[in-house]
Amino acid sequence: MRFLDNFYHRLLTTQRDADTGEPHLRGDVVLSDNLAGLDTVAIQMEGIAFLNPRCKDALCHYELAWPPGERPTRPQWTDCALHTLRELGYQDHQYMVVAHDDKKHFHIHIMLNKVHPETFKAHTPYRNWLTLDAAMRALEAKHGWTHTAGPTRWDEESKQEVLASRFEHKALRTARQQPTGAAAMYERYHDQESLQTYVRREVAPLVRTLLTRQNVSWETLHTLLAKYHLRIEKEESGGYTVLAIDYNLRVKASDVFRRNFAGKINRQTTESALGSWIQVSTFLQHSAPHPAQHSERNAAQREERKAQRLADRSALMDEYNQYRNRQREVCKGITANGQEDRKYLLEVLRQQKKEIRASALSWPDKKVLLSQAAAKSVLEVHALKHTIQQRRQGAFPKNLRAWVADRANEGDARAAAQLRGWRYAY
Repeated sequence: MRFLDNFYHRLLTTQRDADTGEPHLRGDVVLSDNLAGLDTVAIQMEGIAFLNPRCKDALCHYELAWPPGERPTRPQWTDCALHTLRELGYQDHQYMVVAHDDKKHFHIHIMLNKVHPETFKAHTPYRNWLTLDAAMRALEAKHGWTHTAGPTRWDEESKQEVLASRFEHKALRTARQQPTGAAAMYERYHDQESLQTYVRREVAPLVRTLLTRQNVSWETLHTLLAKYHLRIEKEESGGYTVLAIDYNLRVKASDVFRRNFAGKINRQTTESALGSWIQVSTFLQHSAPHPAQHSERNAAQREERKAQRLADRSALMDEYNQYRNRQREVCKGITANGQEDRKYLLEVLRQQKKEIRASALSWPDKKVLLSQAAAKSVLEVHALKHTIQQRRQGAFPKNLRAWVADRANEGDARAAAQLRGWRYAY
């Protein structure tokens, strides 16, 4: 959720009486000084967030909870909320703190706007989870509360929070049962799909279907895997490994083909269906054509066709790059025009606020007018943003595959050949 919508706002701050059904305040609420009132928190935060279109998740929500039996006073939990806001760098942002004491453990919700109300810049602190954990250690030591295990601990000698040791980290990770698999770590740090995930999604369903047929053999399985540049090998222990030929990456067959190779029973069933094990090298030797057939081919013609395909692909890529650069320039122009329009709406809103603050009205009346002006500005900026997004979507360049497919549909032989090459590569 990007913004603090009215439903979420009411969920945290109000509840209905069981007898009368009338809504009443749920918990205690503290607002930042730059918010006009509780009823307009959502629309005020949304109005500021819309002035930074690049920030897609302007709402930040986190919770501070105390163990059962500990009940901080209002000054104490307010101090805790303000301390964490300062540590995270959000002390000047719009925020709302809601305290709940209707559960087994006392807890407070802190909801804030990442977009600064004056500079309109979004702030996202680096490793905020570690900053929050360190703030908890300082608050526990300050108020004498129960220590909670985390990535940091309180050092009594230096009177400050320090990172826990490697062994403490390991114990904490084990307790939380965090995943540590190689494939998960690869996808997390490289932002790419692992071989394990790829084979499970693309190849495993085909292998399952193949092994349901009659008269299947290791040769048919080798042929299927070769289409995806994969090879299966048998280990001395009796297990099987799947190898990505082009990248020399390996995964266990029991991890990717679980229904057929995971467990002794499944493996025995698969082996009985495929017959005696045949190495892929042996299969290739028997299936390879006679050397005399190779000599009949014209090597010069093959090289000529290869050079022509390379030239066609190069020319096709040049045309795509030209198309993509043109469309990017169009999108930049749309964005620049939209920024100018947003600046104009922002200046209008600032002028309205200035006039309202300078008026002779009472402060409650000024707060109402300020909220109304912010609400109107939100609607205008929202409509402008929607228009800009539609124009950019219409002008945004297609990806290479979609563009090549369109060219192939138009009759471009080079594009059709490129599509066939991609299809054969997988």
